Amino acid sequence: MEASPAGSNPSSPNSRGPTALLITAGRVKGLLRDDADVGSISTEACFAVAKAAEVLLEAIARRGATHAAAAGRSALLEYSDVAAAVAEWEPLSFLADTVPQTVKAAALLDRMKPGSGGVQTAAAAAAAGAGAAS
Repeated sequence: MEASPAGSNPSSPNSRGPTALLITAGRVKGLLRDDADVGSISTEACFAVAKAAEVLLEAIARRGATHAAAAGRSALLEYSDVAAAVAEWEPLSFLADTVPQTVKAAALLDRMKPGSGGVQTAAAAAAAGAGAAS
């Protein structure tokens, strides 16, 4: 068996043709079928949606990998890397509610303390407002 030339992994996305899909058409049709706003979908539209999803996922993964490498972690893409990619790149801002950056509980509690200038509970805000009115 002959070895592949260096850098040409047959299973890598770059070695696939422009019409090859990793996300199957059946999977896309199934997802779209579950959406009440979408009726039937043509084969061409299904292909376009699948390819667009792949391109989007690749862009998110690349930006996340860049974030991981900057943090000194190149072997493992973590949720925080993906969330940072979404937060830092404006074209992905539509995903900000879906992929929010995480906040440690201790940091959130510190921000909620009165006088911290951070987030306050509704009760604390009401108490602060009542104190200012007197």
